[in-house]
Amino acid sequence: MLRVGMIGLGAMGLPMARNVLKAGLPLTVWARHPDSAEAIRAEGAQWADSPAELAGLSDVVILIVTNSPDVQELVAGPSGLLAGAHAGMIIVDMSTIAPSVSRSLAALSHERGVSFLDAPVSGGTQGAQSGTLAIMVGGEEEAYDRVRPVLEAMGKNVFHVGPSGSGEVVKLVNNILVGVIAAATAEAFVLGVKAGANVQTMADVVGVSAGASWQLANQFPLRAFSGTFEPGFMTDLLHKDLGLALDLGTENRSPLFLTALARQLYGEAQAAGFGRSDYTSVMRILEDVAGVKVRVEQDT
Repeated sequence: MLRVGMIGLGAMGLPMARNVLKAGLPLTVWARHPDSAEAIRAEGAQWADSPAELAGLSDVVILIVTNSPDVQELVAGPSGLLAGAHAGMIIVDMSTIAPSVSRSLAALSHERGVSFLDAPVSGGTQGAQSGTLAIMVGGEEEAYDRVRPVLEAMGKNVFHVGPSGSGEVVKLVNNILVGVIAAATAEAFVLGVKAGANVQTMADVVGVSAGASWQLANQFPLRAFSGTFEPGFMTDLLHKDLGLALDLGTENRSPLFLTALARQLYGEAQAAGFGRSDYTSVMRILEDVAGVKVRVEQDT
């Protein structure tokens, strides 16, 4: 049985860690803020005093943190995973970071006899809680085959998508569509309300028409049309990911006109104080300009 280590116990990482425990896998954790690990330790996880110690206690170490510098420090820093790694260990980075960083860390890990997989996820906090995440994995197929049972504890749709960095590329493609489709949905529904249409009627009709999307079926009814904007995926994180996508477009000389415009809109949502709210908060910016609210009346 693989011994699993985990770093990153936030809104995504904590429920993912719980699903690892539910699968009966031994789990050890480390967190920059030890208080964030109290709940999972109470549920049976062990504690390591540093990433290096965590590596020594684990066959597979999962990372799910915010950005490229965080991952670089946790993997290659003075007390990082590679400082305590043993030959045959596998690092699975489930963060969304620059593909070039994933490739450089994979090469560095290989020099130490360690495999490094980039395995970002999609599905938001609801997918993390239910264990139904989509997981897109780049890296050595042999390492992927070894860790697949761990990944299947957290995700329903697990894909090996190619060599190192490929997981991050596919994730950025996905998040371009997340950002652009959500912004377009918000814009369209604000117009509809301004012009006199009913929100629920529009959602019902569009939901079975050519304009249907996962965003409209899931995120908007739960978070935007209800007016809660409770984060399934924060505006700050989508804004960051769209920036990574634009960087990738520049590297590959591939135009991303809509992505650039969508990122500006999410930047406006950040500036308005919605950075830690759900990314569907982009609709609030458009509502303010139009002078309407796009809400479905809740049953009392």
